[in-house]
Amino acid sequence: MSAFLACGVVGLELDAEERRLLSELQPAGVVLFARNVADREQLASLVRELRELPSGPYVAIDLEGGRVNRLEGLIGPLPAAADAARAGTHAVRALAEGAGAACAHLGIGVDLAPVLDVARPEGFLAMEGRCLGSSADEVRAAAGAFLEGLSVYGVTGCLKHYPGLGSGRVDSHRDLPLLDETVFEDRELFRSLVGRGRAVMVAHALAPVLGEAACPTSLSRTVVARLRAFAAPILADDLEMGALSAYGSLPERAAAALAAGCDQVLVCNALPARQEVAEHVESTARRDPVLAATLRHAAARSEGFGRNELGEVAWDRVLELADRARALAGAKP
Repeated sequence: MSAFLACGVVGLELDAEERRLLSELQPAGVVLFARNVADREQLASLVRELRELPSGPYVAIDLEGGRVNRLEGLIGPLPAAADAARAGTHAVRALAEGAGAACAHLGIGVDLAPVLDVARPEGFLAMEGRCLGSSADEVRAAAGAFLEGLSVYGVTGCLKHYPGLGSGRVDSHRDLPLLDETVFEDRELFRSLVGRGRAVMVAHALAPVLGEAACPTSLSRTVVARLRAFAAPILADDLEMGALSAYGSLPERAAAALAAGCDQVLVCNALPARQEVAEHVESTARRDPVLAATLRHAAARSEGFGRNELGEVAWDRVLELADRARALAGAKP
């Protein structure tokens, strides 16, 4: 069982070959994207099929608001996190309730949000409107409201991107960000909000001020170790991102992230590599008793994650909540 793997799937439904592969791999989780969404009935059917796989994986999706909204085709645009935060914590909570209600209706147990990165001058994420504030206190209050909004419907959040990408000036999907000394303050945000079943997603960035100059944060035992005192699953961000291009093949990156202390790795788009990643990690663990023990501990830490009982919510109510989130943030429908 690949309890260390969370992966994407190809399209709108599982064909026989993909169903066989997932049944063999038994991933811990499946992450959905816009390519998996046609209409409400189709998506609910796909989610049911995924949850009925032998490993009973959690199903996750990115619903931050703004440009990161995989359900826009079903619920329309949602306000960006920055816009909601400027309107107040009530607007942030409304944004999360809209996202949480949609997830619960569809059977999706995990929203890969909120973003805890502090908007720093010239930071890439701030320019994208994905940050909830320009100070740690602002982000802490807004992120708390977001998590409360998700919890109304039983949906689990994921805090990202540890230790804080706010000072990074490049997009980690393409390049490796360099974090400055403000990451010390940013990191404490995660420590203040982690727990209660929430996951933490580790970024791919360089943070030499945290004692690791040789490799990205997601591959660093020095950086990841600080999270392992908390009873929360630790996810390495998508392994395919350009920030890791100089750090080996996808299977090698996966083994390195898990050896560093991450509990799960994401393989979201390079779908032909899913099996190769799983086989490489498993074969490496057979030769490395330390990694084998780390994987066993990781599986225990992640047990039950994202499988909360979800609230029942009618689709009309989902649409009402999305409208309310737009209205409170001053966004156009």
